[in-house]
Amino acid sequence: MCTLNIELIRGWLLTGLMLVSISAVAHDNESTMNRVSFQVERSAEVSNDWVTATLSVTDEDPRPERLANTINTTMRWALDEAQRHDQVKVSSGGYQTYPVYEKERVRRWRASQQLILQAGNVDRLSKLIGVLQEKLQLQSIAFSVSPESRTRMEDGLITDALAAFQARAELVQQGLGAKGYETVKLAVNSGGGSRPMRRAMAYNEMARSHDAAPPVFEVGTSRVSVQISATIELN
Repeated sequence: MCTLNIELIRGWLLTGLMLVSISAVAHDNESTMNRVSFQVERSAEVSNDWVTATLSVTDEDPRPERLANTINTTMRWALDEAQRHDQVKVSSGGYQTYPVYEKERVRRWRASQQLILQAGNVDRLSKLIGVLQEKLQLQSIAFSVSPESRTRMEDGLITDALAAFQARAELVQQGLGAKGYETVKLAVNSGGGSRPMRRAMAYNEMARSHDAAPPVFEVGTSRVSVQISATIELN
């Protein structure tokens, strides 16, 4: 008799759990059906106030140790010149050494090293590049928005995007005849970037001349954008 009662109780419990589970799934499905996802974006064109320039020194020599000394001496000179400018961020780039073959034999060695300069003052950096072109070659230049300017712009765009989100959510609510809504999920993402890195012309003989003129740049603008992806639940 006890055994029978235990089996009956176990069956009732299992049945109850199944009913609760089915009810929960039904409730979840009903809740999900009232959810709407959408995205809003706000963007603006911002004047570039940050420039990144890449220069390099390249040379060849049959003796690798003499070649290394030449490259190092030239780069030391360039670093000393660049570090005299407090407002210019200076860093060393890649260093490469590889053999030059002729008729399947190593005839000489070629080496190159990069110097990366970054600054917010384009005119100042342009003048420095003009000095460094005495011994280095300008490889590429890129313009972008400084981190400080980008943060300020994104803060304003986030405010505008949040207002647009609220207006869109109310529009959806009213259009579907709902009494109100609750925000289920909201994500804020920023986008936009610098103008693509472009190749600078190789100055060759002019770059080695003491009379090398500073390059002239047009900094242009970059687009900064903020996207809000949201899911609301109508009620």
